[in-house]
Amino acid sequence: MADVSPQALQPAFGDCGVVGALSQVTPRSESGSDDADWHLLASARNERRSLEILFERHRDFVFRVAWGLVGEHTAAEDVTQEVFLRLLESRRRWRRRARFRTFVYGVTLNVSREQQRRGARESPAHDEAIEALTPPVEPPAVGELRDLSKALGRLSRRQREVVVLRCLEGLSTREAAQAMKCREGTVKIHLHRGLAALRQALE
Repeated sequence: MADVSPQALQPAFGDCGVVGALSQVTPRSESGSDDADWHLLASARNERRSLEILFERHRDFVFRVAWGLVGEHTAAEDVTQEVFLRLLESRRRWRRRARFRTFVYGVTLNVSREQQRRGARESPAHDEAIEALTPPVEPPAVGELRDLSKALGRLSRRQREVVVLRCLEGLSTREAAQAMKCREGTVKIHLHRGLAALRQALE
């Protein structure tokens, strides 16, 4: 099966004016170097500023992915906070097997899946260092995102994850497969089916 570029979303979302809408949920923040991010993670528990820098660099894309997967602002904020708490707690357990951002995508997917399974708006575990950070974002203008959220909500979990990572976050097939812990062929299949489902939902 041929790979699908992010531009493949144009037929699905063009008429609704929501191409690239998920990227409008938050502005795209600057990312530091991969080595620097791994070093910051290693020192985050003992150095408060390290956690703050990681949060500033990566909070926007974590929130975007969470919103794309859970479809609701408050829940996405909860996921964002929980992701950084997991990073802080797991700093001694992670292994450097991928780019830092790909690693964080994987954590975000796991936390979003847990949020979806719970179904309730429970607050994540609190940590003083996390709570002291600036809230991730202000509520987006939900009107222009409503069609996108509704359409994504009709996809299967795996289809939704692939569409968010590949088409709306711009990950390569390989990076998406690493984040989802699956084969590249699986990513391509779910992307093909997900785009077809999106087009049908928006007809």
